[in-house]
Amino acid sequence: MVKHIKNVLTTIALFCLLPLLLANSGFAQNTPKTPSDKQDKAKTSKVKPPVTEKKPAQQPSKKTKPAASGETKAPDKKKPAVVLSEKRRAELLAFCEQHHEELLPLLKSLRKNRPAEFEKALRTLDREIKQLQMVKSKERYEKLLAQWVLRSKIKLLSARLAVRTSKEQRAKTTTGLSKLIGQLQDLKIKHLNEERQASRARVAKIGTQIEQLRSTRDAEIKKQIDAFTKNAERIQAAQKARVAVKNKSKNPGKQPATTQEAAKKNQPKKTEKNKG
Repeated sequence: MVKHIKNVLTTIALFCLLPLLLANSGFAQNTPKTPSDKQDKAKTSKVKPPVTEKKPAQQPSKKTKPAASGETKAPDKKKPAVVLSEKRRAELLAFCEQHHEELLPLLKSLRKNRPAEFEKALRTLDREIKQLQMVKSKERYEKLLAQWVLRSKIKLLSARLAVRTSKEQRAKTTTGLSKLIGQLQDLKIKHLNEERQASRARVAKIGTQIEQLRSTRDAEIKKQIDAFTKNAERIQAAQKARVAVKNKSKNPGKQPATTQEAAKKNQPKKTEKNKG
């Protein structure tokens, strides 16, 4: 009896644990798949890296070519701006000493403390002075040079304005800036007025030329027509002379034949006279 009860209890316990065992067995069956999946993924990941390595290996080669071409182009663009001979540097400093002497201490300070900004300032000076030197008219050159001097002074004072901290210094620098800016504006107005007067003189000159052309229109037409007709007659006469020369050169035997015929014609007349 006791054994029978034990058997019943074991069967009930097994019956209760059966779903758990099945679940665990299902989990156990699923868990081996995950490592296999991971292994497959690992295999695929192991297989893919060489492909990805090949692609970057090919892509950099394609990218390096433009980079190389870009590197070759970049120095070409920078060379004209960066390279300044010692002679040109001396010319720029001499130009500043002649026209804006106050700029020299700043350039010397930049050369000593900030070489990169000194080179940049020299390149800016070189570009601006070259633009001035391209002007052929001496009068226009003087005007542009006067404007450049004022602009250079304005730049120098604006740089000092950033350095000075006290209110008195800033106020003094501001008044100096306003004065220089006013001078520059007045100078521009003066130059524009001069250009306007010069343009008015040119317009008046053009008006007189128009009136002259209107008054001599018919006479000019007749004059040019006569010149063209005379030239055409001259050309036609020259062409006729060339044709005559060519014809003579093509038939050179006609002249001797005509002389023989003339001699024969003269002989009978002489015989008739002799008979008489």
